[in-house]
Amino acid sequence: MKPDAAIAVVRELRGHGHETYLVGGCVRDMVMGIEPADYDVATSALPEQIMKIFPRTEGIGAQFGVVLVIYQGHPFEVATFRSDEAYIDGRRPSRVVFTDAKQDVLRRDFTINGLLYDPIEKRVIDFVHGQEDIQAKLVRAIGDPRARFEEDKLRVLRAVRFGAKLGYTIEPATWEAVRAMASSIHQVSSERIRKELLRILTEGQAARGFHMLESSGLRAEILPEIEFTDHLQRCLAMLQPGIERDFAMGVLLHETPLSQVRDVVERLKFSRAEMHHIVALVENFPQFYKVRKMSISSLKRFFRLVRFENHLELARLHGVAAGEKLEEYGYACRKHQEWTEADIAPKPLISGEDLIALGFEPGPRFKEILTRVEDEQLEGQLVDHTQALHFVRRHYGDSKS
Repeated sequence: MKPDAAIAVVRELRGHGHETYLVGGCVRDMVMGIEPADYDVATSALPEQIMKIFPRTEGIGAQFGVVLVIYQGHPFEVATFRSDEAYIDGRRPSRVVFTDAKQDVLRRDFTINGLLYDPIEKRVIDFVHGQEDIQAKLVRAIGDPRARFEEDKLRVLRAVRFGAKLGYTIEPATWEAVRAMASSIHQVSSERIRKELLRILTEGQAARGFHMLESSGLRAEILPEIEFTDHLQRCLAMLQPGIERDFAMGVLLHETPLSQVRDVVERLKFSRAEMHHIVALVENFPQFYKVRKMSISSLKRFFRLVRFENHLELARLHGVAAGEKLEEYGYACRKHQEWTEADIAPKPLISGEDLIALGFEPGPRFKEILTRVEDEQLEGQLVDHTQALHFVRRHYGDSKS
């Protein structure tokens, strides 16, 4: 997203007499020379004032001073400068007090996320030495790390995510607080944990992120089912930024027992579709070691798996990480490219209605006959409706007997 609309939001609020800046991750990215994916705004304007200034708003967290502003077709979180009182649920403050820009920065999580930017004067405002930590490639909590993590236990995971994504080291006192408070992550909802884990897997340097999770004790707390091996670390090292979330999770879990995989995806509350795909990736992965022994019909059915390209890629990653020759993977790739979609999943030559016309009664035998006919079709032995009917008569007769 280009910053023009965000700057226009700042100008609009400034025009109404309110101190206003860009804030947080977008400023960090700009300092690093990265184009931000989105822009957040911090202002002295109160939520009700923000909602009067802009015609399209949603009070997504107005009680905490946060208003979603839709401006020039883009959504922006506009938050009133605030300080937080006691956190009673490990996530949200019991009460917020609207304050000034400096106090607003001091209640944020990490110094690299505590920068303000004035797009009118084109200057960074840094109360917490965040620019120095960007130069030093450090993730450092603002103020006392344990106090920051007590406010929101998810911050122990966020520290790891930023360290992994940016390739930064976690500053020693902050790292000690992460390790000391790893067990407190259970106070965070499964949905929020899942979101951070997936970001660690898909935003780049997943292997680094999971090494940090392992050494901090967080992996054992969040994913006790996983054995974090050198092989798994090599698999994760090959994950590219932006890959599909459920595929990344399948790679992470592909050597975990299937019953435990089901436990993980249910505990972390993946969507039903994501659950099915993750389980399918793990369940079907061993089949790649049998592909050269499969019949043509079995292999074609194997290729019908939803998003089969993910199954292929998982086999490749595993094989490369294990130092294998990838012979089975190569065979599967060649066959998959050799056959068209119509070859793999052709239109059936006969139907249940055809079997009824031949005198068969609906029942379990229907499936047996139709499956065998499809096998012959997939093997290339039957090519049309007439041949299929003759095959049924020859092998099963033309009556239910």
